[in-house]
Amino acid sequence: MPLAERRNDPPVPHEARAVEPTPAAVGTITHARRTLVVVIAVLLVIASAFEIVRDGDHWPLSSYSMFAELRTPDVRLKRLYGVHDGREVELVVPLHVAPFHEARLMTALRRLGRRDDGADARRAALRAILERYEGLRVAHEHDGPALDGLRFYELSWARASGAANRDAPSRRLIAEVAR
Repeated sequence: MPLAERRNDPPVPHEARAVEPTPAAVGTITHARRTLVVVIAVLLVIASAFEIVRDGDHWPLSSYSMFAELRTPDVRLKRLYGVHDGREVELVVPLHVAPFHEARLMTALRRLGRRDDGADARRAALRAILERYEGLRVAHEHDGPALDGLRFYELSWARASGAANRDAPSRRLIAEVAR
């Protein structure tokens, strides 16, 4: 049958038949379905608890640490400083210790500090960063000076109108390594 004829065919009538629910089927859940729902709920709770204890960050079980802390009225940043001839030189993380990104590196150093062996683990990481810096310097990947050591600080600024104190943060030494 050609398409033109098919388009002109009258619609085929069909009868809709309402199905009345039986009183036994209304509001009941089978035992298997109830068990499945409980098992899924228990698995989600266990997985969430595991992520919280492990301080993991796997969506959708993330602890959302960015929003899990009370905000203080000051601004805090973590920074790396190299020590050269007794004075400090601020390191520019992507430039001086490539391929590390500053946010990820600072997060890693913060997480290392939470471990049971946090101080030692953080110092070992700083030694590795210092070696990375030196290797890139020797390969002429940056023009920074030869460093005698590395310091990891937390800088903080109290909120001030117009950021008047931006050049004078308070500093707290978190960790330090020397060659």
